[in-house]
Formats: sequence, C-alpha cells, structure tokens
Amino acid sequence: AYVRAGTRRLYSTAMMKDLERDFREPGARHRGMPFWAWNGRLSPDELRRQVRLMKQMGLGGFFMHARVGLDTPYLSKDWFACIEACVDEAGRQGMLAWLYDEDRWPSGAAGGLVTKDPRWRRRSLMMREIASPRELKWDDGVVAAFTVRRDGHVARGVRRIPKGERPESLGDGEAILAFVVEVDPLSSWFNGFTALDTLNPLAVRRFIAVTHEAYRRETGRHFGKTIPGIFSDEPNHGHRLGTDHATGKLLGLPWTSGLPAAFRKRYGYDLLPHLVELFLNVDGRPFSQARWHYHDCVTHLFVDSFGRQVGEWCRKNGLQFTGHVLMEDTLSQQTAVVGSAMRFYEHMQLPGMDLLTERWRAYTTAKQVSSAARQFGRRFRLTETYGCTGWDFPFAGHKALGDWQAALGINLRCPHLAWYTMEAEAKRDYPA
Repeated sequence: AYVRAGTRRLYSTAMMKDLERDFREPGARHRGMPFWAWNGRLSPDELRRQVRLMKQMGLGGFFMHARVGLDTPYLSKDWFACIEACVDEAGRQGMLAWLYDEDRWPSGAAGGLVTKDPRWRRRSLMMREIASPRELKWDDGVVAAFTVRRDGHVARGVRRIPKGERPESLGDGEAILAFVVEVDPLSSWFNGFTALDTLNPLAVRRFIAVTHEAYRRETGRHFGKTIPGIFSDEPNHGHRLGTDHATGKLLGLPWTSGLPAAFRKRYGYDLLPHLVELFLNVDGRPFSQARWHYHDCVTHLFVDSFGRQVGEWCRKNGLQFTGHVLMEDTLSQQTAVVGSAMRFYEHMQLPGMDLLTERWRAYTTAKQVSSAARQFGRRFRLTETYGCTGWDFPFAGHKALGDWQAALGINLRCPHLAWYTMEAEAKRDYPA
C-alpha cells in the first residue's frame, strides 16, 4: 500500500501480478546492454546472428562500438549497411540498438575525419624558459612573454615583455618565460590526426556535422524507437599540467583561440598578463584569482561547446545523449581533464559513468550521476561497467559491483565488453 495526498490506495491483485511478471521478465530497457566491440571485418549476416545470440542471452540491446581491430571503413557506405542490419534485427527481436559517436575513444575526432582539418585540432598552452633574450622569437604560437626570477614553482619580479620586443639584457637570476600554443602531435590512435579541440564550439559543430548528422541521414527514421540514443565516450579537454605517462613529455594547459575573449567576457579583465600565475606561484602565493577564473572558464567552454551542443542536437532529434566523461572517478581527477562532471551531466538526457576494474569504488561518481538525474528529471542513469577486469573475474564479483551501483541509483548497465571477433589485433583488447 502507499499513501498519496492523504488517500490510502491498495495495489490490486492484477497490479501485483503485473509487477511480479515485469520483475521476473523485465522489458528491454531494464536489461543489460553491452558495449558490442566492432573489432574486425564486419558482415551484416554475422552481425544479425550475434544480435539473435544476445537476445537468447537475455540482453535488452547493445551499443555498436567501433573498437581496436575494426576493418570496415568507419562511417562508410559499408559501415551504415551494418548499422542498418543491426537496427533492423534489433527491431525484430524487441531489442534496442544504441549508437556510439566515435571510432574508438575519446569522442570528438570522428576517427580523424574532423581533425584532418588543422583548425579543429586540440591545443595546449606551454611554458618555455629561455635563458637569453636573443632566443626569444615572436612567432604566431607565442601569446605572451615575461621576465621573472624563478625558484622551482615560485616566480618573483614578474614583468611582461611587450609583444614583438626583447629585453636588452637580463638581471642576475632572471630568465624569460614564453607562453606558446602548441597543436597536438599527429597520432596513429586518431588514424594519423589528433584529438578534437573540445573548447572550440565550431570544432564541436563540425564533429556533429560529420558524425551525428550522418547517422540522422542514414538511420533517422529509427530515432526514439529502436535507436533510443547515442553514447559519447570520454570526451575531455586534455590534461592540465603534469607529465605524459606514455612519452614523458611535460604537459601544458588546455587552450583554444577563443579563450582570451571568452575569459574577458566572463570576468571583465585580460587573461594574458596573468599567464605566469597559471603555472607558478607568483611571489609565493599558492592561490590566484586569475588561476581560478582560468579553470572555471575552461570548464565552461568544454561543457558549453561539447556537452550543451551535443545534448541540444540529441533533444531536437529525438535521441538520448548518454555516455560518460574522462576520469570522472574522483573530484580531483575531474578537475584535471573535464573540470566538473556534474556541469556536463546537465546536458545529458541519460547521464552516465564508467567503472573500471573490480577494485575501484567510485561511490562519489555514482551519487553525482544520480543527483544530476534527479535534479533534471532523468529516469535512467547508465554505467559502463565491469571493464578492465579479466577472464577470471567471477560472477560474485559482477554482482557485487552491480549491487552497490544499483543502491546508489544506477539503473542501466552497459557491460564492458562483448567482442564481435577474437581475430588478429582484437584479441589484445580487454576481455569480457
């Protein structure tokens, strides 16, 4: 029984039977829907066969996920023939066919189809120390330069050098700090190009045109029906400072050409005279208003350019925007690559999280997802879960991870990972 508006009502016998039936045999939306790794040469007939197998296994649908080993050209005519076959078979089986917006991850580059244009490539602001004035070269990448006395992470006597000029000499202990914008190096992971400049609204608009609009043209008649939504995987604005663990190269700070103008519009003053404060503690001060405003501005640009634009496109086209951002496991990790996950969740019709390994307990992330869902009236909350475990991960472990996530409000599971094939490079990927 339950009480509402002072009136006592009892469940009827028929209602109880319906509830029991739905609990024992839940509909597709309440069943697991795995990441289906498209990781080889795809065949529509084989894809259909695997959809039927997933139905027999009790799954409610699948996410069509381009993955390591894919040997069918991404977003090609053959690609969309495979998508169409799976959507058709899902409809026949009463299942849901979810789209995925990238060739591997993170989302944004469209497998390099977007970032083959240099305008849309990710950028970083780097700090370079120069020992001699004659070494200062004002090329297009240099946005500002300063003379400072530096002692580790502390800078004193900061003086800005006018654009295009060089100091005649340096005082004892002085050096020049030049702040240089660098474009990401080309990478095989992005098929010979780079990650997307997710702080640039025009770059994200191009990503939507190449990816989302292609899906709308080819499969739009299924939107909101057999195709309920689209998954965005680990979008981010790039790491802030630190060292690249793969190359050992020092990292800079996220940057885009429109950042100085956006900063002035939001806070009413110029960012460039304060660039030293973003990297060092000027005069020993561990905190800086300009540093805080910079991080807030970068978070705003990322959320507004990527989260809002993709979310609005999905809403207008009858899709649910789902997935998760990069490194949302803790608040400090979020600060490093996305700023604030909750500000991003606002624009997702179906907010989600990632849970990697059998050891990690991202309780705070689950509560953030559920809290945002409650605030914005989102019924479902997704987890990409069981990832980075192994063949020996037991059923008891699966249940334990699922139980605490369910207790914290997560109610749609995307098990990681269901392979299309084990051939060639695909077998090196994370197992089911």
